[in-house]
Amino acid sequence: MSGAEIRLDLKGLAESERHLAFIIDQLEDLEPLMDIFGTTVESDVHDNFLGEHTPEGVPWPPSIRVQEHGGKTLQLSRRLFQSITHRASRNAVEIGTNVVYAGRHNDGFHGTEHVGGHKRTLRKVFGLDLKEPIEVIVPAFTRQGNTPQREFLGVSPGARAELIAQAEDYLTAPAA
Repeated sequence: MSGAEIRLDLKGLAESERHLAFIIDQLEDLEPLMDIFGTTVESDVHDNFLGEHTPEGVPWPPSIRVQEHGGKTLQLSRRLFQSITHRASRNAVEIGTNVVYAGRHNDGFHGTEHVGGHKRTLRKVFGLDLKEPIEVIVPAFTRQGNTPQREFLGVSPGARAELIAQAEDYLTAPAA
């Protein structure tokens, strides 16, 4: 005859209860952990810029500017790099940027785009400085866009392991 046996060892019950109470308390508001996660991923995204690679470590295609004049892709003004930030809440963290063109570089773009009419101030013409700036009206037009993907937002395998370790630390009760 086959059977099943369940055995419950109640040694350390008080310690287990204390640890479960700690975990429940920690899970009430995850904002501190989310803030730690945000800082980690921000740093990881900065590493992607500095190494000019995707979160998985695949090198970005160099920009035309870099090919012709040197430097680092997506880092001439460092505006995009410096704009990376995070916002933590009780149960989530958002990592991103407010730079309008970030998505185009992170995701890439190939296709036709519409450029609305606008004014442009010219200070140079054919490389020569003008005595006074000239304002011109540029009518709306369409153009072909070809921006290769240079993914910078994401979580690398190394950061993923770091996030898991941080979560474990956050849920581990201090010694009594």
